[in-house]
Amino acid sequence: MSINLINSLKLLITKNTLLRDLQINECIKFKVNGLSLEFGAIDRENKTFSNFIRGQSKFEYSNIKPNKKLNIFYSDLTKKLKIKSNKYNNILLFNVLEHLPEYRIALSQINRILKKKGKIIGSTPFIYQIHGAPKDYFRFTKEFFEFELKKQKFNNIKVQYLGNGPFTACYSLIYPYLRFLPIFSHLVLLICFMLDNIFQIFIKTDLKEIFPIGIFFNAQKK
Repeated sequence: MSINLINSLKLLITKNTLLRDLQINECIKFKVNGLSLEFGAIDRENKTFSNFIRGQSKFEYSNIKPNKKLNIFYSDLTKKLKIKSNKYNNILLFNVLEHLPEYRIALSQINRILKKKGKIIGSTPFIYQIHGAPKDYFRFTKEFFEFELKKQKFNNIKVQYLGNGPFTACYSLIYPYLRFLPIFSHLVLLICFMLDNIFQIFIKTDLKEIFPIGIFFNAQKK
């Protein structure tokens, strides 16, 4: 389904990238409980996705760049984690996998530290600029997550594309320059939404499945 007009207008008033806003819109649909861990967390409210997850979960935070003051502990997802097995009820993994050359190790380790029936919730970019942190290695498809998560012994796998069509995908690519002209940027985004929705009338396939800005996934440990 294409992004509706109400959601489009909500996106216009934020200072986030379009991808991050779409990811946040999916986050708020989830309610989690128990002990949770967010990988890739940083000290910025709108960049930490646990802020948008509902429920009574207690969150811990980890990053390859630790910060003791902010209770962000060190972990390298390309290696075996120094975290005991079956510890967490939920894992958040947003905009992290594309930076990992050994992503299969990461998924395997996440499965190990999750409790039985524990959930992984995450997202990665697709049609999006190269962004090093410090390096950018991959872009993943829906089929990749369905295959790889099943291979890593997850079930109840749900994967969806984020976006609206080719015009909003183009907007996402040029946003780093448009953001310096906020009123003009908002107008361009609104026009892109409208053009994608008009195009969608004549095309059977959901346009965001052809031109996704990002991928959103969630799954459960067996």
